[in-house]
Amino acid sequence: MIAIVAALGLLAADTAAKTDAGTPATPGTGRIAGKVTLAGLAPSLANLPVTRDLKICGSSKPDEALEVGVGGGVKNVVLWLPEGPKPTREEAARKVKLDQQACAYVPHLIAAPVGATLNVTNSDPVLHNVHATEKDAKAFNYAMPLKGHVVPTKLNTTGTIKIACDVHPWMHAVVHVLPTSAYSVTNEGGTYLIENVPPGHYKLHLSHERLGERDDEVDVTAGQTVQHDLSLTPR
Repeated sequence: MIAIVAALGLLAADTAAKTDAGTPATPGTGRIAGKVTLAGLAPSLANLPVTRDLKICGSSKPDEALEVGVGGGVKNVVLWLPEGPKPTREEAARKVKLDQQACAYVPHLIAAPVGATLNVTNSDPVLHNVHATEKDAKAFNYAMPLKGHVVPTKLNTTGTIKIACDVHPWMHAVVHVLPTSAYSVTNEGGTYLIENVPPGHYKLHLSHERLGERDDEVDVTAGQTVQHDLSLTPR
């Protein structure tokens, strides 16, 4: 069960993909790097209509369910090793921020290790109602009527949390709570980097909000960066 706790803070690095391919940060470990691309033409997603609070929200919002950059790189793909190293106490104490800005969740997607704290923040001078579900069951649901309001939520259970706003139906975000510290999220160019992986044979799991899930096999060698590119089919 996900419990609400009192805590503050932000560690934006949890959601950013690293792209350098130098020496592994921790001696005796390896890295997995690559690029996730879309095979063929990306579907054109229409902007989402805004129906209320137009002075704050604007007239429309981009659909962030699928973002494809130059060269076909897919943003916001989450990749992790289900049997990778477990989060350390320090990693599980991380705090990540999900903001509400101009009636949009920022960032649209977050990946964090189990045990981390999600600080849901309202930066708008309007009422938002944060409604989160996990496997079609309620994870949390609370109103945030004031600008600057912060509600910390402890992420105690692994899984995928889908977040909406009951006041502004175009608002959506996704939070992946992961059982390992070996994960990454692709950036605007579709690149990712998973660091500090002990040598061994692993299943690499991929998840994307619109393009689905996939498992690959990778072998990691100490002191080396294995290049593992992936191509996904539009849907």
